[in-house]
Amino acid sequence: MIYFQQPTIAQGLQRRSLLCQEINAFHRHALTAINGRVRQDACRWQVALGENLLFDAGGLQALYDKISNYTGSADQLEFKLQLSSEAIRDYYSHSAFLDADGQVTLPLFADRHGTLAARKETLILTLRELTTSITYPRSLAPPDWNATPLGLLMPFGCDHDLLFANQIAVFSNLDRRVRHSVKAVVRGIFSRRGAGLQQRVARSWRQVHKTADIHPTAVIEGSIIGSGCRIGAHCVVRYSVLGEDIQLHDGAKVEYSVVGDRTWLMHDLVLYRSLVESDVFLIHGPYQFSCFQHQCGAFASIMMDYRPDAKPIKINTQDGIAQYRGRFLGALLKEGASLLGGTLTSPGITIPAGKRISPPIASVTRAKDMLD
Repeated sequence: MIYFQQPTIAQGLQRRSLLCQEINAFHRHALTAINGRVRQDACRWQVALGENLLFDAGGLQALYDKISNYTGSADQLEFKLQLSSEAIRDYYSHSAFLDADGQVTLPLFADRHGTLAARKETLILTLRELTTSITYPRSLAPPDWNATPLGLLMPFGCDHDLLFANQIAVFSNLDRRVRHSVKAVVRGIFSRRGAGLQQRVARSWRQVHKTADIHPTAVIEGSIIGSGCRIGAHCVVRYSVLGEDIQLHDGAKVEYSVVGDRTWLMHDLVLYRSLVESDVFLIHGPYQFSCFQHQCGAFASIMMDYRPDAKPIKINTQDGIAQYRGRFLGALLKEGASLLGGTLTSPGITIPAGKRISPPIASVTRAKDMLD
């Protein structure tokens, strides 16, 4: 038997969230699911998860299976994560935990119960991946592949990691839920949508709280809608998680994103592959591959997320400037930051907490200018 524990989480994660839950609570639910009612002192292996490790139930299950199948004689096991080059590029390429062999050293270890951990061994862990081809317009980028791990095991080294971790958690959570939903499978089989069966089944699954107000013309596919949400006319929510008391005004579109409590997304706004924490206000847009912490705001801003020269995007981490090698990454707004209308930000930029960014005053037309 195997017992998992994470005694503490890093200070930088104390106010952050995964799928609209505080990380402490999210991790606790994953640990409860894997440990069940097993007594710690009765287990053969004790697994200590580092304070800076982000994980979900799918990631812990992969670890459980790897340790269960171990037949060696080591007293302590360490782990490296091996994924496809596409998954490493898009989710881990900036990480200080990525080694020269393209493997991610995971901050955790397993001790054989009752030993002094004298003999150590490193195991290579893999995860199932959701792989899809992407045919970009030729004016933007050449065709590419996206590969998302269906299990979260990510060392935290910067706030951008919360964006990447939530992206993985969305699909890992959807994968587990859809596989246990007979209703979604039946709907997918009989769907007339022009897509593969797997995609039709995923789009057919949804979880909508009974207090949510969903307009009849809104489209909800593969998503979770929390209590008190209001989804207006012609809105689209696809492969996303919405918390509580969120306002999506008419025409707003949310795809592959996580949106926190009491956030307002205004009319016709597009939010794509982004993380939004609580009490955020966004208008105009689009906002893509970006992260908005608590009480941020963005007003008619352009947040660049792409380098046409294909050079790495530079981002801030706890260890200094790192190079992110994925093709797309927008801005990260820390708590209380805001961008005013006409602001243009570079890919991967971090806006400090409480900072208000506005365009140069000379570029703003004022009433007195009209009188000259």
